[in-house]
Amino acid sequence: MLGTYRLLIVVATLPAAAAACNKLHTTTDLQTSRMDDSRQAYGAHLTYMVDNAMLHDMSVADIHFIPHTGEISGVGEVRLNRLAKLLNTYGGTLRYETLLDDEALVKQRLEHTREYLALTGCDMERVQVVVMMSGGRGMPGDEAVEKFEKGTEQETDSGSSPLTLVPGSSGNQ
Repeated sequence: MLGTYRLLIVVATLPAAAAACNKLHTTTDLQTSRMDDSRQAYGAHLTYMVDNAMLHDMSVADIHFIPHTGEISGVGEVRLNRLAKLLNTYGGTLRYETLLDDEALVKQRLEHTREYLALTGCDMERVQVVVMMSGGRGMPGDEAVEKFEKGTEQETDSGSSPLTLVPGSSGNQ
């Protein structure tokens, strides 16, 4: 009797076995798989691109701290972890860009940033943390126009007479 049902059992279990071996993919599964494949193919290149952008910008901002405190947020920890590796390799100045007027809070944030970088193993003799505009964003247009109209003064190499750049000049004379 078992012999007569043997063929029926094998035929009945074939679709279940095929479904287990070849998982049916939804559109979301397929798209996620493609994105993962793309990340694997270009991941190292993207990391280098992000590192170059971070080296250009070298900044933290108010978003990297918990509001109204000097404590570094989760986003700040991620950024400082990566910046610590870059700063340890290349050294440099880390800029803290802020619009805060509270000097005590700004000093506290600067100190926490220095402490955090030191705890990650960053050589703080080669690193400065200062309040300064970030390297990548520029400034508001009206302020840029005002500074342009005012002109800038730069010392010459000898330090004897200042070189004044007037608005509209490129400085290449």
